[in-house]
Amino acid sequence: MYMLSTEEKVTSIKEENRLLTVKEAAESINESPGVVRNWLRELKALIPVVIGDNGYRYFNQDSIDMLLKVKELRNNKQLSLKQIEDELTSSISLTSSPLAPPLSLKSDATEKILEDLKSIKDALELQKNFNQVLVQQLKKQQEHIERQHQQIIEQKQHIVTLESNSSKPTVELRLEEKTREPVEVTQSKQKKNHFFRLLSYR
Repeated sequence: MYMLSTEEKVTSIKEENRLLTVKEAAESINESPGVVRNWLRELKALIPVVIGDNGYRYFNQDSIDMLLKVKELRNNKQLSLKQIEDELTSSISLTSSPLAPPLSLKSDATEKILEDLKSIKDALELQKNFNQVLVQQLKKQQEHIERQHQQIIEQKQHIVTLESNSSKPTVELRLEEKTREPVEVTQSKQKKNHFFRLLSYR
């Protein structure tokens, strides 16, 4: 059975223009999936990957080319992954790869994200302070409304008290007038009788 060489596998991938899983990418460069995963972990800023809708990492032709460079530096120059990272960072421009921007761009993007996060944090702090002031104002307004309501209740009670007090003297006066009438009539009769007596003595 004929086995494809690494070059033939890479050429086949180029022609098919398809995305590979970690396992398929490892097979295409004759390495184990564990080795490729380790490279991804240690050199993630240098090896471009495509993140699928399912969250898995996939490799395109740019990814495979970078894996081959890493393999070549490891095997031919006997470099460690740290040395490979330094070598690739200093000598390889990644601007041609849309999936892995240069490190300078990554740091710029990180700074932009941090600035945006700070702006969001400041905005949230302002909103929090505004909400606190608003709550205090609403509290004061509620207290003011309650005081006004209490004053209205007290005024109503006062009016009712005044009305009840003002009706009492009127009733008492009427009673006095009624009791006074017979006395006045009696006194008038007594005066008349006295007058007649005086006349009768003459």
